[in-house]
Amino acid sequence: TGITIFPARTVVTQNPVMPTARAVAVRDGRVLGTGTVEELEKWGSDAVPVTIDDSFADAVLVPGFIEAHMHALFTGLLWQGVYIGRFDRVAPDGTLVKGLESKQAVLDRLAKAAAAMPDDGSWLFAWGYQPEFYGDAPLTKADLDPISKGHPMFIENLSMHIYYVNSPALKAAGVTGDTDIEGIVKEDGEPTGELEEIKAVLAFLPSLPPISAEVMEKSVRDIGRMAHRVGVTTFTDMNFGTVPGAYKAYKAAADDPSFPVRTVLHPVIQIFEEGPIAEKGGLDYLVKLHGADNDRLALGGVKFIVDGSIQGGTGLFRWPYYYRTFKNGVANLSQAELTKGVTEVNRRGLQAVIHTNADQATEMALNAIEAAQKAHPMPDPRHRLEHNQFPSQAQLRRMQALGVGTNLFTNHIYYWGDLHYDLLVGPDRAERMDPAGSAARLGIPFSIHSDASVTPLDPLHAMWVATTRETMSGRVLGAGERLTVPQALYAVTMGAAELMKQDGEKGSIETGKLADFTALDRNPLEVTDPAELKEIKVLGTVVGGVPFPAET
Repeated sequence: TGITIFPARTVVTQNPVMPTARAVAVRDGRVLGTGTVEELEKWGSDAVPVTIDDSFADAVLVPGFIEAHMHALFTGLLWQGVYIGRFDRVAPDGTLVKGLESKQAVLDRLAKAAAAMPDDGSWLFAWGYQPEFYGDAPLTKADLDPISKGHPMFIENLSMHIYYVNSPALKAAGVTGDTDIEGIVKEDGEPTGELEEIKAVLAFLPSLPPISAEVMEKSVRDIGRMAHRVGVTTFTDMNFGTVPGAYKAYKAAADDPSFPVRTVLHPVIQIFEEGPIAEKGGLDYLVKLHGADNDRLALGGVKFIVDGSIQGGTGLFRWPYYYRTFKNGVANLSQAELTKGVTEVNRRGLQAVIHTNADQATEMALNAIEAAQKAHPMPDPRHRLEHNQFPSQAQLRRMQALGVGTNLFTNHIYYWGDLHYDLLVGPDRAERMDPAGSAARLGIPFSIHSDASVTPLDPLHAMWVATTRETMSGRVLGAGERLTVPQALYAVTMGAAELMKQDGEKGSIETGKLADFTALDRNPLEVTDPAELKEIKVLGTVVGGVPFPAET
């Protein structure tokens, strides 16, 4: 095959040997080399023709952005429902959906959606509710029943750790005051309609209508479109296995050369413990499945969820727990369960990807990893802590000693930092949340992420938050934990690739790696103020040497 050369205003390579260049040469979907057009043309011959592709000749090319923690299919599926969040969002088709400023506005939008549905008892799905902005008022069956027009309702709290249902949904699931399942919130012995954490939600899943293959494939393509819009060339599904049939939807997209994103699926530990995957061999079967991995679609580490959401009140803290209330959150796994699971993953040479929001959950994860490594020493396990918002300095040093990486939810600072400061954890602990600066100083492999759908998928916005640490009110939380712009760019490129154990294939523009680039209208390394990062425009991407210009 021939050679394609992509000239650019600047190529930011993330390769320390040649940090910048003027062009990239690509062959067979991989980077042949970087340099000037004239230098790269010398690769050609009569037998190997050279083509110049000027798609991004006026742009700045950086390594393709990698979103190493999001919920791809789930985000796409949510957009098939009704958005009821506090903040404005951009839908997959590019339209702006306004956020809602009061609980009553939420109920009005739900009532309008229910009234527009056929009178057939079908389920109404909605997502994004944020009670923390409405006086911590949950949605209850008392709120929902009068507006539901008989439709069962299943509504997601933006955290993805709390859900809300109405009386028809409770009836469909067979949940009553006698149901003894942890997380089904009750008042005077009866369910209120609020569900907290995994066990309660699992009680409803069998009652929900099946998702068709067409809807799943549309959802994957919708989120692929959203990812392309913000320059993401690799994204992840961090709760893979919770939606039956999802693999077929991902594979259909991956097999289509016009789909502009590579996908990494992180299966949740529960699917290996019971059900059809467990019957096929559980984690041993996963080892076999890795044989089908390719650069378009691959399986990643095994996901564990230790605690819940901090703003939802279910994050698991060490003493003194939550600010002023002294209450604590929820452990989705016991220490024994977590240690056993991580040890089994480690024993097979697999990666553990562990959701820990608050510091007691972080402690449990580190205990499990340490025990797993003692039982079955594994070179370069690269186990990861996800979100990991409140590790102490001692825990960070322990992570460094154990070789544990972390994917920090720095977007949280902007969206919920003020609530953390004033209501959730208090001023001093709020300053230390998402300590990216400390991770960089200690040499801990790290990235930053959106956790989409929890916050909008947008690496440039994440870079801005990580470099300024500004909340919505403009308060700066933890100036000493700010990243520099070069560190932030590294985090969403090479840092993410390192966490995913794909740094030999992605994260920089250098010979032999996949030809994945993001085209920007400005060089992020030349901004005079980090606040300018969120104003940079994405002009398109290149994936495997194929240009995908931005939608016009």
